[in-house]
Amino acid sequence: MARHYDGNSATTTTEAVFLPEVWAEGIYKFFERKSVFRGLVDDYSALVAGKGAGDIVHIPEIAIASATEKAEDADVAYNNATATETQLALNKHYYVAKLFSDIAEIQSEESLVFKYTKMMGESLSRQVDADIWGELDGLNSSQALATDDVLTAAEFEGALATLGEADVPYMDGECAMVVNPTLFADILNPSAGLAQYFIRNDASGDGSGLKTGMVGSLYGIEVYMSNTVATGGNASVIPGAIFHKSACAFAVQQDVRVQNEYSIDALGTKVVADLIYGAKILDDSDNIRGVKFTNAA
Repeated sequence: MARHYDGNSATTTTEAVFLPEVWAEGIYKFFERKSVFRGLVDDYSALVAGKGAGDIVHIPEIAIASATEKAEDADVAYNNATATETQLALNKHYYVAKLFSDIAEIQSEESLVFKYTKMMGESLSRQVDADIWGELDGLNSSQALATDDVLTAAEFEGALATLGEADVPYMDGECAMVVNPTLFADILNPSAGLAQYFIRNDASGDGSGLKTGMVGSLYGIEVYMSNTVATGGNASVIPGAIFHKSACAFAVQQDVRVQNEYSIDALGTKVVADLIYGAKILDDSDNIRGVKFTNAA
């Protein structure tokens, strides 16, 4: 006589239906928490999110026009409105996939769910950061460092001068500085030249920046540390950069999605998390939006 499911037993088949709801929230949470660069650049996701058609965002670059003095009894002179554009291609599709041979057992252990969702969320977040930094490390302006991963006060001042001369409003709260762990440690070094100018979040204010990875600021520029940024090497290695939010465009067409499927062949449940997005630098020779640091040759 066949056994009838009484609603109390848990199997790989009955538990699998809850996977998207249980895992999606966790994976997305860790994706958001670990991303450093996503919140520091212009996000055009609202233009394409959830829209199947279209794989390019056209971003206009409008040059600042000179003001014209109005002559008495003379008509206003009009010039044609012109603009160049940068195309942001939504051409990146990444995923993390795992096969769980006994999902019911894993699903019952909260600590295991926590570890797997954390890993999958962080994997996707690291890839997004790598792609955004892969654009930003191509900034046109640069500030050379005399010593690898060491930033002196004079070198920092040189970077600020470059930004100011390019009309980058680095005091408007929309500029960020992201460096590798070694350079960040140098900034924190009490005996280093920049330490006296560094305002730590844990020593002033409510410390809210610590939740986002922003540990402090230099002259109002928020400073972040990221393992995505390279360390050591030669003059081709970029250990960090200061950039305005408008220096790079980013857009997510399909945010983190979690899907599952039970495999009879594998006697397990397949879980995959993926997203579709694009990133594109907007900085160019006639529209400087930041300055990158270069290590010594």
